[in-house]
Amino acid sequence: MNNSYANTALIVIRYILGILFLISGIGKLISASEARYLVELLATEFYWLIEYADFIVTATSIFELILAGLLIGNKLLRWALTGTFALLAIFSSVLGYFYLQGMTIENCGCFGAFGFASGLEFTLIRNVILILLTITAFVLTFRQEPSSD
Repeated sequence: MNNSYANTALIVIRYILGILFLISGIGKLISASEARYLVELLATEFYWLIEYADFIVTATSIFELILAGLLIGNKLLRWALTGTFALLAIFSSVLGYFYLQGMTIENCGCFGAFGFASGLEFTLIRNVILILLTITAFVLTFRQEPSSD
């Protein structure tokens, strides 16, 4: 792949991921009820989570906003992509757990107030695509000119 194409692809992926995390973080800070519901649902299996549901949702929202800033601002890119991968893997694991349990969830709460009513299957497919984009972006960072990462 031509280096200029690789750089353009990396920029596009950074903005896609960054904008999604920006919308998601702000949306959950505005209305966290559906995301909190998922934590509470998970707490039926892991009881200690119920005490920390609000903290988990708020911390996740803030982490998403930090990742959005790093991705859009092209700062500490490899760290941001690692955090992005980890967050998407955690989200997908939780949603995958619900899916394997045969639960039907109308909305994952992923985007809070800006939520799109999407079932588990759609959300898991979307997350797999985002994980693949994240891995692609991470690989493309090694094709870039030396940076300050």
